[in-house]
Amino acid sequence: MILKIIFLYLLIFLINFSFKKLNYLKSSTGSSHQLFANTSTPLTGGVLICFPIIFFFSQIYIEIVIVYFLIFILGILSDLNIIESPKKRFLYQIIIIIFFSFYLELEVLPSRIFILDDFLMGTFLSFIFTSFCLMVLINGSNFTDGLNGLLLGYLIIIFLILYDLKLFETLSIQRENFLLIIQILFFVLLLNFANQLFLGDNGAYSLSFIVGCLLIKIYNFDNNISPYFIILLLWYPCFENLFSIIRKNKFKNSPINPDSKHLHQLLYFYLKKNFSLRNLFANNLGSIVINSFNLAVFIIASSNYSSTIFQLFLIIFCIASYLLFYRFLFNFRFL
Repeated sequence: MILKIIFLYLLIFLINFSFKKLNYLKSSTGSSHQLFANTSTPLTGGVLICFPIIFFFSQIYIEIVIVYFLIFILGILSDLNIIESPKKRFLYQIIIIIFFSFYLELEVLPSRIFILDDFLMGTFLSFIFTSFCLMVLINGSNFTDGLNGLLLGYLIIIFLILYDLKLFETLSIQRENFLLIIQILFFVLLLNFANQLFLGDNGAYSLSFIVGCLLIKIYNFDNNISPYFIILLLWYPCFENLFSIIRKNKFKNSPINPDSKHLHQLLYFYLKKNFSLRNLFANNLGSIVINSFNLAVFIIASSNYSSTIFQLFLIIFCIASYLLFYRFLFNFRFL
Protein backbone atom coordinates (compact mmCIF):
# COMPACT_ATOMS: atom_id res chain seq x y z
CA MET A 1 0.00 0.00 0.00
CA ILE A 2 2.82 2.42 0.90
CA LEU A 3 4.66 1.65 -2.34
CA LYS A 4 1.44 2.24 -4.30
CA ILE A 5 0.98 5.64 -2.64
CA ILE A 6 4.60 6.64 -3.29
CA PHE A 7 4.27 5.59 -6.92
CA LEU A 8 1.06 7.59 -7.36
CA TYR A 9 2.62 10.66 -5.70
CA LEU A 10 5.63 10.50 -8.02
CA LEU A 11 3.38 10.00 -11.03
CA ILE A 12 1.21 13.00 -10.06
CA PHE A 13 4.28 15.16 -9.51
CA LEU A 14 5.83 14.18 -12.84
CA ILE A 15 2.60 14.74 -14.79
CA ASN A 16 2.14 18.17 -13.24
CA PHE A 17 5.80 19.03 -13.82
CA SER A 18 5.45 18.00 -17.48
CA PHE A 19 2.34 20.15 -17.96
CA LYS A 20 4.16 23.09 -16.41
CA LYS A 21 7.30 22.70 -18.53
CA LEU A 22 5.36 22.10 -21.76
CA ASN A 23 3.11 25.07 -21.01
CA TYR A 24 -0.10 23.02 -21.26
CA LEU A 25 -3.32 24.16 -19.57
CA LYS A 26 -1.56 27.24 -18.25
CA SER A 27 -3.45 29.73 -16.12
CA SER A 28 -3.78 33.37 -17.01
CA THR A 29 -4.60 36.45 -15.01
CA GLY A 30 -7.53 37.04 -17.32
CA SER A 31 -9.19 33.66 -16.87
CA SER A 32 -7.95 32.33 -13.55
CA HIS A 33 -10.12 32.58 -10.44
CA GLN A 34 -7.03 32.69 -8.27
CA LEU A 35 -6.13 35.92 -6.50
CA PHE A 36 -2.46 35.03 -6.66
CA ALA A 37 -2.39 33.77 -10.24
CA ASN A 38 0.86 32.84 -11.90
CA THR A 39 0.73 32.41 -15.66
CA SER A 40 3.19 29.51 -15.45
CA THR A 41 1.00 27.57 -13.00
CA PRO A 42 -0.98 24.85 -14.84
CA LEU A 43 -4.70 24.20 -14.30
CA THR A 44 -4.06 20.49 -13.77
CA GLY A 45 -5.81 19.77 -10.46
CA GLY A 46 -8.80 18.11 -12.10
CA VAL A 47 -6.58 16.28 -14.60
CA LEU A 48 -4.49 14.65 -11.87
CA ILE A 49 -7.57 13.54 -9.93
CA CYS A 50 -9.73 12.53 -12.88
CA PHE A 51 -8.28 9.15 -13.75
CA PRO A 52 -8.00 7.74 -10.20
CA ILE A 53 -11.67 8.64 -9.64
CA ILE A 54 -12.70 7.05 -12.93
CA PHE A 55 -10.73 3.91 -12.09
CA PHE A 56 -12.07 3.42 -8.56
CA PHE A 57 -15.68 4.54 -9.03
CA SER A 58 -16.37 3.05 -12.50
CA GLN A 59 -16.51 -0.38 -10.91
CA ILE A 60 -19.64 0.70 -9.02
CA TYR A 61 -21.29 3.66 -10.75
CA ILE A 62 -20.27 3.63 -14.40
CA GLU A 63 -23.10 6.02 -15.40
CA ILE A 64 -22.05 8.62 -12.84
CA VAL A 65 -18.43 8.31 -13.95
CA ILE A 66 -19.42 8.87 -17.60
CA VAL A 67 -21.23 12.10 -16.71
CA TYR A 68 -18.33 13.06 -14.41
CA PHE A 69 -16.02 12.74 -17.41
CA LEU A 70 -18.33 14.89 -19.57
CA ILE A 71 -18.34 17.60 -16.88
CA PHE A 72 -14.56 17.30 -16.68
CA ILE A 73 -14.23 17.77 -20.47
CA LEU A 74 -16.51 20.82 -20.28
CA GLY A 75 -14.15 22.26 -17.66
CA ILE A 76 -11.13 21.53 -19.88
CA LEU A 77 -12.78 23.35 -22.81
CA SER A 78 -13.42 26.28 -20.48
CA ASP A 79 -9.82 26.33 -19.21
CA LEU A 80 -8.53 26.24 -22.80
CA ASN A 81 -10.85 29.17 -23.61
CA ILE A 82 -12.51 27.09 -26.33
CA ILE A 83 -15.82 27.79 -24.59
CA GLU A 84 -15.29 31.32 -23.36
CA SER A 85 -18.91 32.36 -22.83
CA PRO A 86 -20.21 31.73 -19.27
CA LYS A 87 -23.72 31.47 -20.73
CA LYS A 88 -22.68 28.64 -23.07
CA ARG A 89 -20.93 26.78 -20.26
CA PHE A 90 -24.02 27.15 -18.09
CA LEU A 91 -26.25 25.88 -20.92
CA TYR A 92 -24.05 22.81 -21.51
CA GLN A 93 -24.08 22.07 -17.78
CA ILE A 94 -27.88 22.22 -17.72
CA ILE A 95 -28.20 19.84 -20.69
CA ILE A 96 -25.75 17.28 -19.27
CA ILE A 97 -27.08 17.32 -15.70
CA ILE A 98 -30.81 17.32 -16.51
CA PHE A 99 -30.36 14.38 -18.91
CA PHE A 100 -28.28 12.59 -16.28
CA SER A 101 -30.87 13.16 -13.53
CA PHE A 102 -33.71 11.88 -15.71
CA TYR A 103 -31.75 8.89 -17.00
CA LEU A 104 -30.61 7.69 -13.57
CA GLU A 105 -33.78 8.87 -11.79
CA LEU A 106 -31.58 10.76 -9.35
CA GLU A 107 -33.58 12.47 -6.61
CA VAL A 108 -32.73 14.31 -3.40
CA LEU A 109 -36.07 13.35 -1.88
CA PRO A 110 -37.59 12.97 0.66
CA SER A 111 -36.64 16.40 1.97
CA ARG A 112 -38.67 16.03 5.22
CA ILE A 113 -40.65 19.09 4.12
CA PHE A 114 -43.97 17.36 3.57
CA ILE A 115 -45.52 19.99 1.29
CA LEU A 116 -42.44 19.95 -0.96
CA ASP A 117 -42.26 16.15 -0.96
CA ASP A 118 -45.95 15.78 -1.85
CA PHE A 119 -45.52 18.27 -4.68
CA LEU A 120 -42.35 16.77 -6.17
CA MET A 121 -42.53 13.04 -5.40
CA GLY A 122 -43.11 10.88 -8.46
CA THR A 123 -43.01 13.78 -10.93
CA PHE A 124 -40.45 15.04 -13.42
CA LEU A 125 -40.13 18.14 -11.22
CA SER A 126 -38.16 16.07 -8.70
CA PHE A 127 -35.43 15.54 -11.32
CA ILE A 128 -35.48 19.23 -12.22
CA PHE A 129 -35.06 20.01 -8.52
CA THR A 130 -32.11 17.61 -8.27
CA SER A 131 -30.54 19.16 -11.37
CA PHE A 132 -30.98 22.61 -9.84
CA CYS A 133 -29.23 21.51 -6.64
CA LEU A 134 -26.28 20.07 -8.58
CA MET A 135 -26.03 23.21 -10.72
CA VAL A 136 -25.94 25.41 -7.62
CA LEU A 137 -23.21 23.21 -6.13
CA ILE A 138 -21.03 23.08 -9.26
CA ASN A 139 -21.11 26.79 -9.97
CA GLY A 140 -20.83 27.71 -6.30
CA SER A 141 -17.76 25.50 -6.05
CA ASN A 142 -16.27 27.27 -9.05
CA PHE A 143 -16.88 30.61 -7.32
CA THR A 144 -15.13 29.47 -4.14
CA ASP A 145 -12.08 28.22 -6.04
CA GLY A 146 -10.32 31.55 -5.60
CA LEU A 147 -7.75 30.77 -2.92
CA ASN A 148 -5.18 28.00 -2.98
CA GLY A 149 -6.61 24.98 -1.21
CA LEU A 150 -10.02 26.47 -0.45
CA LEU A 151 -12.28 24.31 -2.61
CA LEU A 152 -10.03 21.25 -2.65
CA GLY A 153 -9.53 21.42 1.12
CA TYR A 154 -13.28 21.80 1.63
CA LEU A 155 -14.05 18.73 -0.49
CA ILE A 156 -11.33 16.73 1.30
CA ILE A 157 -13.02 17.57 4.61
CA ILE A 158 -16.29 16.14 3.24
CA PHE A 159 -14.46 12.96 2.18
CA LEU A 160 -12.90 12.69 5.66
CA ILE A 161 -16.32 13.06 7.33
CA LEU A 162 -17.74 10.31 5.11
CA TYR A 163 -14.72 8.16 5.93
CA ASP A 164 -14.97 8.76 9.68
CA LEU A 165 -18.70 7.94 9.73
CA LYS A 166 -18.14 4.98 7.36
CA LEU A 167 -20.94 6.29 5.15
CA PHE A 168 -18.93 5.40 2.04
CA GLU A 169 -19.62 1.74 2.88
CA THR A 170 -23.27 2.40 1.99
CA LEU A 171 -22.14 2.68 -1.64
CA SER A 172 -20.12 -0.56 -1.51
CA ILE A 173 -16.88 1.38 -1.96
CA GLN A 174 -13.88 -0.46 -0.56
CA ARG A 175 -12.20 1.21 2.40
CA GLU A 176 -8.74 1.04 0.79
CA ASN A 177 -9.93 2.68 -2.42
CA PHE A 178 -11.75 5.48 -0.60
CA LEU A 179 -8.72 6.15 1.59
CA LEU A 180 -6.44 6.17 -1.44
CA ILE A 181 -8.63 8.80 -3.15
CA ILE A 182 -8.34 10.98 -0.02
CA GLN A 183 -4.55 10.59 -0.01
CA ILE A 184 -4.32 11.55 -3.69
CA LEU A 185 -6.52 14.60 -3.07
CA PHE A 186 -4.33 15.58 -0.13
CA PHE A 187 -1.14 15.41 -2.19
CA VAL A 188 -2.73 17.55 -4.92
CA LEU A 189 -3.77 19.95 -2.13
CA LEU A 190 -0.14 20.32 -1.06
CA LEU A 191 0.85 21.15 -4.65
CA ASN A 192 -2.01 23.66 -4.76
CA PHE A 193 -0.83 25.31 -1.53
CA ALA A 194 2.68 25.51 -2.99
CA ASN A 195 1.23 27.32 -6.04
CA GLN A 196 2.38 24.48 -8.32
CA LEU A 197 -1.09 23.89 -9.75
CA PHE A 198 -4.66 25.19 -9.70
CA LEU A 199 -7.82 23.10 -9.89
CA GLY A 200 -9.10 25.01 -12.90
CA ASP A 201 -12.68 24.75 -14.10
CA ASN A 202 -12.01 21.11 -14.97
CA GLY A 203 -11.30 20.30 -11.33
CA ALA A 204 -13.93 22.56 -9.75
CA TYR A 205 -16.74 21.28 -12.00
CA SER A 206 -15.92 17.58 -11.92
CA LEU A 207 -14.92 17.21 -8.26
CA SER A 208 -17.94 19.06 -6.91
CA PHE A 209 -20.19 17.02 -9.23
CA ILE A 210 -18.85 13.66 -8.03
CA VAL A 211 -19.07 14.73 -4.36
CA GLY A 212 -22.66 15.91 -4.86
CA CYS A 213 -23.64 12.63 -6.53
CA LEU A 214 -21.99 10.54 -3.82
CA LEU A 215 -23.84 12.44 -1.09
CA ILE A 216 -27.19 12.07 -2.89
CA LYS A 217 -26.60 8.33 -3.35
CA ILE A 218 -25.61 7.91 0.30
CA TYR A 219 -28.82 9.63 1.38
CA ASN A 220 -30.91 7.55 -1.05
CA PHE A 221 -29.54 4.34 0.48
CA ASP A 222 -29.70 5.46 4.11
CA ASN A 223 -32.73 7.56 5.02
CA ASN A 224 -31.62 7.52 8.65
CA ILE A 225 -29.37 10.40 7.62
CA SER A 226 -31.08 13.75 7.79
CA PRO A 227 -31.17 15.43 4.35
CA TYR A 228 -30.08 18.58 6.15
CA PHE A 229 -26.83 16.91 7.15
CA ILE A 230 -26.15 16.51 3.42
CA ILE A 231 -27.16 20.14 2.86
CA LEU A 232 -24.88 21.25 5.69
CA LEU A 233 -21.91 19.44 4.16
CA LEU A 234 -22.46 21.43 0.97
CA TRP A 235 -23.68 24.68 2.51
CA TYR A 236 -20.65 26.87 1.78
CA PRO A 237 -20.34 26.63 -2.03
CA CYS A 238 -24.13 26.55 -2.42
CA PHE A 239 -24.73 29.59 -0.23
CA GLU A 240 -21.79 31.39 -1.84
CA ASN A 241 -23.50 30.93 -5.19
CA LEU A 242 -26.97 32.01 -4.06
CA PHE A 243 -25.64 34.97 -2.07
CA SER A 244 -23.53 36.08 -5.04
CA ILE A 245 -26.58 36.02 -7.31
CA ILE A 246 -28.55 38.17 -4.86
CA ARG A 247 -25.60 40.53 -4.33
CA LYS A 248 -24.92 40.96 -8.05
CA ASN A 249 -28.59 41.51 -8.87
CA LYS A 250 -28.74 44.20 -6.22
CA PHE A 251 -25.92 46.07 -7.94
CA LYS A 252 -27.36 45.24 -11.39
CA ASN A 253 -24.47 43.01 -12.41
CA SER A 254 -24.76 39.74 -14.32
CA PRO A 255 -24.92 36.77 -11.89
CA ILE A 256 -22.72 34.63 -14.14
CA ASN A 257 -19.87 37.13 -14.47
CA PRO A 258 -17.03 36.91 -11.90
CA ASP A 259 -16.18 39.73 -9.52
CA SER A 260 -13.85 40.38 -6.59
CA LYS A 261 -16.40 40.62 -3.79
CA HIS A 262 -16.68 37.02 -2.66
CA LEU A 263 -16.09 36.22 1.00
CA HIS A 264 -12.73 34.54 0.42
CA GLN A 265 -11.50 37.48 -1.65
CA LEU A 266 -12.45 39.96 1.05
CA LEU A 267 -10.76 37.75 3.67
CA TYR A 268 -7.60 37.60 1.56
CA PHE A 269 -7.50 41.39 1.34
CA TYR A 270 -8.12 41.73 5.11
CA LEU A 271 -5.32 39.32 6.03
CA LYS A 272 -2.91 40.87 3.56
CA LYS A 273 -3.53 44.49 4.58
CA ASN A 274 -4.25 44.16 8.27
CA PHE A 275 -1.34 41.83 9.05
CA SER A 276 1.01 42.89 6.23
CA LEU A 277 1.25 39.34 4.91
CA ARG A 278 2.78 38.27 1.64
CA ASN A 279 0.40 37.32 -1.17
CA LEU A 280 0.83 33.56 -1.03
CA PHE A 281 0.76 33.37 2.76
CA ALA A 282 -2.42 35.48 2.97
CA ASN A 283 -3.90 33.32 0.23
CA ASN A 284 -3.23 30.03 1.99
CA LEU A 285 -4.12 31.37 5.44
CA GLY A 286 -7.51 32.54 4.13
CA SER A 287 -8.27 29.00 2.96
CA ILE A 288 -7.22 27.53 6.30
CA VAL A 289 -9.42 29.96 8.24
CA ILE A 290 -12.56 29.19 6.20
CA ASN A 291 -11.97 25.44 6.10
CA SER A 292 -11.16 25.30 9.82
CA PHE A 293 -14.56 26.84 10.55
CA ASN A 294 -16.30 24.32 8.30
CA LEU A 295 -14.34 21.40 9.74
CA ALA A 296 -15.38 22.34 13.28
CA VAL A 297 -19.04 22.64 12.24
CA PHE A 298 -18.98 19.30 10.38
CA ILE A 299 -17.43 17.50 13.34
CA ILE A 300 -20.21 18.84 15.59
CA ALA A 301 -22.84 17.91 12.99
CA SER A 302 -21.46 14.35 12.74
CA SER A 303 -22.32 13.68 16.38
CA ASN A 304 -26.05 13.60 15.53
CA TYR A 305 -26.41 13.45 11.76
CA SER A 306 -29.91 11.94 11.87
CA SER A 307 -31.47 14.91 13.70
CA THR A 308 -33.09 17.38 11.32
CA ILE A 309 -33.55 20.04 14.01
CA PHE A 310 -29.90 19.83 15.01
CA GLN A 311 -28.71 20.11 11.40
CA LEU A 312 -31.07 23.00 10.66
CA PHE A 313 -29.70 24.88 13.67
CA LEU A 314 -26.16 24.43 12.37
CA ILE A 315 -27.13 25.55 8.86
CA ILE A 316 -28.69 28.72 10.27
CA PHE A 317 -25.59 29.25 12.41
CA CYS A 318 -23.32 28.91 9.35
CA ILE A 319 -25.39 31.33 7.26
CA ALA A 320 -25.58 33.88 10.08
CA SER A 321 -21.82 33.61 10.65
CA TYR A 322 -21.17 34.07 6.93
CA LEU A 323 -23.35 37.20 6.74
CA LEU A 324 -21.80 38.78 9.83
CA PHE A 325 -18.29 37.97 8.70
CA TYR A 326 -19.01 39.18 5.18
CA ARG A 327 -20.38 42.51 6.42
CA PHE A 328 -17.30 43.08 8.57
CA LEU A 329 -14.88 42.25 5.73
CA PHE A 330 -16.87 44.24 3.17
CA ASN A 331 -16.81 47.32 5.38
CA PHE A 332 -13.08 46.92 5.92
CA ARG A 333 -12.48 46.65 2.18
CA PHE A 334 -14.81 49.27 0.78
CA LEU A 335 -15.85 51.65 3.60
